[in-house]
Amino acid sequence: KKVAPQKQKVMQFAKDLAHCVMSEKLQNGLMATLNKEYERRAKEVGCSVSKIPKACELHIRVVSNMEKKHSVRDEMFKRYEKRGFPSEFPVRSKCILLFQTIHGVDVLLFGLYVYEYGHDCPPPNRRRVYISYIDSVQYFTPRCYRTITYHAILVEYLRYVKERGFHTAHIWSCPPMKGDDYILYCHPHQQKTPKDEMLCSWYHEMLEKAKNEGVVLKIGTLHDDYFKQDGVGVADDVTSDPTNIPYFEGDYVPGEVENIIKEVNVQEEARRKEIEGTHVSKRRRSGQKPMGKKRGTRSNPGELVNQGPDKVMLKLGLALINMKQNFIVAHLLSRKFLAAVDRGDDVTNWKDENVEPGEESNSTNQLIKILKRIDTGGDGTDALSNVQSKSFGTLRRRGTISSTVDVDMPLESEFFGSRQQFLNFCTANHFQFDELRRAKHTSMMVLYHLHNPSAPKFLQSCGSCYREITHGIRYHCKDCSSFDLCQDCYKPVLTGLWA
Repeated sequence: KKVAPQKQKVMQFAKDLAHCVMSEKLQNGLMATLNKEYERRAKEVGCSVSKIPKACELHIRVVSNMEKKHSVRDEMFKRYEKRGFPSEFPVRSKCILLFQTIHGVDVLLFGLYVYEYGHDCPPPNRRRVYISYIDSVQYFTPRCYRTITYHAILVEYLRYVKERGFHTAHIWSCPPMKGDDYILYCHPHQQKTPKDEMLCSWYHEMLEKAKNEGVVLKIGTLHDDYFKQDGVGVADDVTSDPTNIPYFEGDYVPGEVENIIKEVNVQEEARRKEIEGTHVSKRRRSGQKPMGKKRGTRSNPGELVNQGPDKVMLKLGLALINMKQNFIVAHLLSRKFLAAVDRGDDVTNWKDENVEPGEESNSTNQLIKILKRIDTGGDGTDALSNVQSKSFGTLRRRGTISSTVDVDMPLESEFFGSRQQFLNFCTANHFQFDELRRAKHTSMMVLYHLHNPSAPKFLQSCGSCYREITHGIRYHCKDCSSFDLCQDCYKPVLTGLWA
């Protein structure tokens, strides 16, 4: 097979990747957050902002925006199909990347995968977002702005989805095992893997910032919302079962529910055989007629009468109780709106007050103080603009909630479609992040493929000299599926020197 020589192309950078509405929102929000931090540090040190070190050349891009359908697993669907549980959930899967130019070279530092279940998705996932995976490497400069930057990206994302009408965000705080990678392949050896408590604290610190800015109304846990009597997801007139709990691809709950259902099925089958054997032996001793098979009668009321708590739900609650702090729930809109969505009400023209009962956002309090200052002749114009820019969700609390329709067009990506695809792509090509020089090379290759999506993702290597075959003719063995020779190494075959 002849490999066509590739033309020399001008190097394209992260800033040359196309923006979308969401990436612009995140980028502008990040810059505003960093500018506030620069001013705070300058005021703290007592110098001008120009003398404060800054995090420069940051580029946020959405590299994958794909419409997918997440299927419900077999045991869950078989057990709860008759209760109206769907077989699949339509979802938008997105990948968000952060690049920084270091020493003149763009370096991929941060990756984020999210799932967005819109207004057309069936409950219990309707109007929810799931922050699926987050990963980063430690090369961000200056290092003092690293946490602030990553927090700001998440806060701005929550702000953006809230403006689009999503009412709840879910996070599974689960640090990787030592040596495992979520998105970026081969982390630096000196980079520490966060412990469980540390990662939970990191997420809560981020959500507290979002709460102070009026983006998040309430921070809770999945266990508190669905396994307590006063939980948000517990309805008075509905028997609580796993069909009420959000069902996300890659989350802990679907896998655990499958295992529990299998266990419960085995127990129920053993119990049924035991009861049947007991009834048969009693009837034989007493000579009674067998009970009719028809259910729903007074003599055989069936299993739906005087039904107790759902067994799967009880076991799931016990499984989650000891790690409930890991399943974080951030409520973006009011409890009334959430209940209306779960009931299936028409919320097209819903006007949400955006405040939990008995609570008032800090941004609203700031706004009232600033307006009073302006009324009394004080200078509060700059402060007012800051609150407005940070609190769009709060200031629009009398506005109509959106339909969650994504204004950004779908964007297919062959190797960013899922975190596993990108991880496999990096693993196969040895694109690593364990050293800065390797991270620069990996980022350069990632950008090359993003700018040239039709370029081959994997290059064949010569089985003799082990070099990648980038030009000339590639000779492929007819018997071996993975053996190739380059043009130079194939010459001895033609001349008979290699027999």
